[in-house]
Amino acid sequence: MATVAKLREGGQIVSIEVELDRRDQPQRMLFGTPGFLEWLTELLGSPDPSPLGLELSPAEQLDALFADYISGAPLNHTRQFRILRPSRSSVWELKTPDLRIFGWFLQRDCFLAVFGAWADRVKDHDLYHGYLNEVARIRQAMGLQEALCITGIDPNDVISI
Repeated sequence: MATVAKLREGGQIVSIEVELDRRDQPQRMLFGTPGFLEWLTELLGSPDPSPLGLELSPAEQLDALFADYISGAPLNHTRQFRILRPSRSSVWELKTPDLRIFGWFLQRDCFLAVFGAWADRVKDHDLYHGYLNEVARIRQAMGLQEALCITGIDPNDVISI
């Protein structure tokens, strides 16, 4: 049976670490697939400003979201995270104004990021369905259709709010 520890040992998932304020302690777990980490490394190395003209760069937005998530800070359902088309697929997205992160919850308070994308591109080309299918396909390829996947559609099913 697959466990988070076995997936980590096998290199299928990698822990994503974010520097937290001294007063904060990790309350939730965040992992990424190797493909997601490649995308994340490229994003973090980019000095690109926000396409929306926001003060925070896309990398800074994502760092702030990940820090809030990991530290257990309340997240705003629909604005910062939501399920994609409530269904048995159990694919969720974490959101910043400029970015979308697609994946699923392995356990409550334990998100696995699979794909990252620019929000405007996802919206302009209506790519949500494609990401939903690809995340579900990767979960199936990893043999995790039944195990390590929270199937609830209520935000409280997947995250301590």
